[in-house]
Formats: sequence, C-alpha cells, structure tokens
Amino acid sequence: MATTTPTPLRRKIDQFWRVLFLDEHGRPKSAMFLYSFCLSLLFLVIYSLSYFFLIDVIEKAMPNADALLRNIAQSILPGLAGSVVCCAMYFLFSDKRMVPVSYLWLVAYALITLLAMAFLIPKEEYQVFLYFFAMLVPAGLISGGITSLLLFRHDRHKQTGEKASC
Repeated sequence: MATTTPTPLRRKIDQFWRVLFLDEHGRPKSAMFLYSFCLSLLFLVIYSLSYFFLIDVIEKAMPNADALLRNIAQSILPGLAGSVVCCAMYFLFSDKRMVPVSYLWLVAYALITLLAMAFLIPKEEYQVFLYFFAMLVPAGLISGGITSLLLFRHDRHKQTGEKASC
C-alpha cells in the first residue's frame, strides 16, 4: 500500500490548525477557543440565511415604500432575526461565555474582511463594497453582540448574588 505525501497546501492548512487550536500532542489548546470558533461559523451561516430569505420578503412587503426606508428595513430586520436565533443558543450551553466569544470571532471576521478587501479590490469597487458591508454586517453584529453580552452580564450578576448570599 503506497502512502502519499501531503501537498504543500495541505501541510500549510494542517500547520495552521495545529498552531491555532491544537497543542503538540494533538489535543485542543482551549476548548472554548475551538468551540466558539465553530459556533461562530454556524452564526455566519445563520446570518447569511436570514439575509438570503428575508431580503426578498421585505422587498415584496414594502413595494411602495421609499428606497431609503426599504434599505434600512432590509439591513436591520434580517440582522435582528439572525440575532434572535443566535442569541437563543445562549441558553443551550452550560458555559455562558460561548455565545459572546463567538460574536468576538464574528467581529474579527468582519475586520479581516474589511482589511482584505481594501487591499484586493480597486478604490471605486471598495466604496461599493463598503456600502453593502455597512448594510449587511453591523446590524447583526451590534444587536447580537450587545444582547449576548447583556445576557452574560445578567448571568454573572446572578452568580455573584448567589455566592454572596451563601
């Protein structure tokens, strides 16, 4: 049976995952780091689906509305819907840091995307990109991030209150 040597790309990808998530024995460096990363990818899919399915519905629901009002509704309502779904997952995890840390990953993705696009596309196209980025990204990040942080803060206060009463 012949063994194949991994391609240089495959070695780079494996090295990236080892450095980022795994220690020298192949075990996760931090379960929180790894799980929140994976959860942030799920959040990215949820937000993408909420925009994909809701933008046309909002467009059809507001045919006679002003373009500015339609654009505002199309940027905010799907973001809020995605935030409701993502923040509802807060109650599924015993480690309450998971959802707020996942939102930190989403902020990192957004910043990396902004920087990467600034270097990859011409200035005129970057301005168009910024318009769509501003329409699609901040509503979900802000509403979901603030909601998850408030939920986390509420749980922390509840825990410290219980410890103080003991």
